[in-house]
Amino acid sequence: MLLVVEAILTYAIIQRVSYTEIDWQTYMQQVHGVLGGERNYTKLQGDTGPLVYPAGFVWIYSLLCALTNNGTHVRRAQYVFMGIYLATQALVLMIYRRARVPPLVLPLLVVSKRLHSIFVLRLFNDPVAMLFAYAAVLSMTRTGIRRWSGLLLSLGIAVKMNVQLLLPGAAFVWWRTGGLRTTVVQLVVVALSQVVIAAPFVYAFPHEYVARAFEYTRQFNFVWT
Repeated sequence: MLLVVEAILTYAIIQRVSYTEIDWQTYMQQVHGVLGGERNYTKLQGDTGPLVYPAGFVWIYSLLCALTNNGTHVRRAQYVFMGIYLATQALVLMIYRRARVPPLVLPLLVVSKRLHSIFVLRLFNDPVAMLFAYAAVLSMTRTGIRRWSGLLLSLGIAVKMNVQLLLPGAAFVWWRTGGLRTTVVQLVVVALSQVVIAAPFVYAFPHEYVARAFEYTRQFNFVWT
């Protein structure tokens, strides 16, 4: 029922609230560089700055570029992100159910103005990364699909490096549920899948790719806006 309400509400927001251009055009410019054959991350730029996201971001936004007429059909992109939003909410609801969160808390998921804005009015890459991250968290709660958690988490990291912050907790779960062997196997899966996803860039310009996609020297400041 909550997802139905969310679908109606999110659709209404798309129809009635103006889209705000922040990074979408920059994302499109960056992926156009890759689609044009460029593999050197230091040469991939957009109006608001250089490409600083891992290769998974490039491939997903390249697909979005194709689906939206080279990024010009923004409304279509908003509908895609509406689907991502509803899928993410479904995952979160399942996680809450597994955690036995009181049902009275669940409606709070619907009323976040900030979430709707990030997903369907800004088209940031955070929602895509967190879709995979929440899928990984849910898989860790289910014995039958726990073996996929490392790959799912890696897909999130491949979109935005901040998903790496979940790795310590994930490693603890792997260790508690499968011991050292399981932990090592899952970490190897995470590492190898990163190489596979970024293969064209790692093969051509490995240093440039790692330095930009996983730039740990960057400083992040929290500023209330």
